[in-house]
Amino acid sequence: MSFASVRRTSLGVALAFALCAGTGEAFAAGVAPARATPVQREQAQSRFLKGRDLYNAKKYDAALVELNASLDIVASPNTRLYVGRCLRDLGRLVAAYAELGRTAVEAKEMKSEDARYEKAAESATEERKQLLPRLAFVDVRITHAIDTTTLRFADESVRRGGWDEPVPAMPGDATLVVETPGQAPITRAVHLTAGEHAQVAVDAGADLPLVAAGKPLEEPAPSAAGNRSLMRPMAFAAGGVAVAGLATFLVAGALANGTYSDLEKACGSGPCPPGHEGDISSGRTQQTLANVGLVVFAVAGATSVTLLVLGAPKKNGSAAAAQARLTAGPSFAGLQGGF
Repeated sequence: MSFASVRRTSLGVALAFALCAGTGEAFAAGVAPARATPVQREQAQSRFLKGRDLYNAKKYDAALVELNASLDIVASPNTRLYVGRCLRDLGRLVAAYAELGRTAVEAKEMKSEDARYEKAAESATEERKQLLPRLAFVDVRITHAIDTTTLRFADESVRRGGWDEPVPAMPGDATLVVETPGQAPITRAVHLTAGEHAQVAVDAGADLPLVAAGKPLEEPAPSAAGNRSLMRPMAFAAGGVAVAGLATFLVAGALANGTYSDLEKACGSGPCPPGHEGDISSGRTQQTLANVGLVVFAVAGATSVTLLVLGAPKKNGSAAAAQARLTAGPSFAGLQGGF
């Protein structure tokens, strides 16, 4: 990877500032060195020297307290350089990368006022470059965003002005979230490798479905007309089953009647003589099949009639009501339906 590919302009450094603001680093609002009074210079110098000594003693947390106190008085690039070093040595590499970038920009702008700042700019630039192999970057491209669209990456907010710049992060897995008020958020999981760039493109307009009153979208319910259109094919299928049941009832019933008539002639009113056991068993099987056919005919026929009625188009704004009942006599079975 070319280090030149991740060098920042002043806009890129502004992005880094925005990222660090989300990490809890408070940037000092001290006066510029050229406008500091003698008292302010003395106070800032005293806190700076304490912070530098603590840094050299590797007491980085305590050093940050003194250095930030110095920056609160006078915003000196030399002091900011040591803040970046403390963050780096504490393992807070993203914040250190941003702080060193800001140091380089401010030191270059102030070197005409004090030549000593040129060395601070060089040191900050070089030390920042050394962090590149230890960091990962994500290049985000967001299209169709509106004014209220926001971007968060690795649980930190990224200001709008930094969207076009590579966003530094620690290697590993991270989550990118694009949000717009009143819309469902877009989430992208990103795996980051040290020293490399990940590319993430988000179409905010295409990927953000509307959510009404903060509730998830629901699938549209099938229309009543669609339900009715499905009922007619189902009714015809049930009718086919009913016809098959009726045929089974008629054929098996006729066979059973013939078998029992033959047995009645052969056996009379008494028990059948040996040799007719097979005929008796066949008659029972035929009767059972006839009974099953009758039940299938009755159930499937009633289902078919009901589905046909319910599947008919509505009339006068109301669905037709269906009624079906089985009627049977000694020698027949049938269905009666009413609409």
